[in-house]
Amino acid sequence: MSLGLNKTKRRIASIQSTQKITRAMGMVATVKVKRFRDAYDRGQSYAEGLRETMAELFLHDEETKTHYASENQEVEGVLYLIITSNLGLCAGYNNNLFKYLESVVDPEKDTIISLGSKGVARYSKDERFKNVVLDFPALDKSMDAKQIDAACLRIKEEFNQRKIRKAVLVYTHYVNSMTFLPAQETLLPVTLDAPNRPEESFCPPLFEPSARRQIHSLLPFYLGGVLHTRLVEAQLCEQASRRNAMDNANDNADELLRKLTIEYNKARQSAITQEIVEVVSGSANAGK
Repeated sequence: MSLGLNKTKRRIASIQSTQKITRAMGMVATVKVKRFRDAYDRGQSYAEGLRETMAELFLHDEETKTHYASENQEVEGVLYLIITSNLGLCAGYNNNLFKYLESVVDPEKDTIISLGSKGVARYSKDERFKNVVLDFPALDKSMDAKQIDAACLRIKEEFNQRKIRKAVLVYTHYVNSMTFLPAQETLLPVTLDAPNRPEESFCPPLFEPSARRQIHSLLPFYLGGVLHTRLVEAQLCEQASRRNAMDNANDNADELLRKLTIEYNKARQSAITQEIVEVVSGSANAGK
C-alpha cells in the first residue's frame, strides 16, 4: 500500500512541476499577444493605404500594361512562401498550415520557401517535395527592414526572370483570440480589386510620372508592407495559439490533480483503516 501512495505522490509532484512551466509559458505568451496585437493594428492602416494606392495605379496604367499585373503563363511552377513557427507547444498552428499548403502545392513543379524552422524541418527532409529553398532570409526571427527588403527583391527577381508563374504567401489569418485560419495571398502578380469611384469616369486623375513608372517604384514598398503585415499577423496567431494551448494544459493538469488527490486520499484512508484493524486485532489476540 505504501508503494502505491508514494507512486501517486510522485505523480502529483510531477504534474505540479509541469504546471509551473505551462503557467509561466502562458503568461509570456499573453504578454506577446498584446505586443503583436498592437503592432498588427498599427500596421493594418499602412498596409490598406498601400493596397489602395497600388490598386489606383494599376487601374490607370494605360500604357502597355505592366507585367506585374499578370502571371508568367509560360512557366508552370508557383513559388509558395509559408510562415511557420520556430518553436512548438502552439497546438495545431503548424499542422493546419502544412495541411493547407499540401492541399494546393504541386510537389514536383512548385517551389517552397519556409519562413520558420518548423517548416524547414518538415519540407527539407520530405523527398516528395523536389524544390525547397533553404537559404532564404529568416524573416520570422527578425522584423528588420533590410531583411524584408532583401527578401522582396529576391521574390521580384524570380518573377522578373520568369522562373516562377506567381508568388503566393501562405500564412495564418487572425479572426479572433480563439480562431486562426490558414490563408493565402498572392504577392506577384499584384491582384487588387479596383476602387469604385464613378466620378473618375468624368474626370480621370493625372499621374506624373506615369502610373506605370510609379508602380515600378512603389512595388518594393508594397511587397515589403504586405510581407511585414502578414509576418506580424502570423506571430500574433502563433502566440495566441500557444497561450490557448497552455491554458488548456493548465485546465487538464488541474483536473488530473483533483483526481489524483482523491485517489491519494482514498488510498491513504484505506492504509490507515488497515493499520487500525491490525492494531485492534493484535490487541484482541493478546487479551486472549
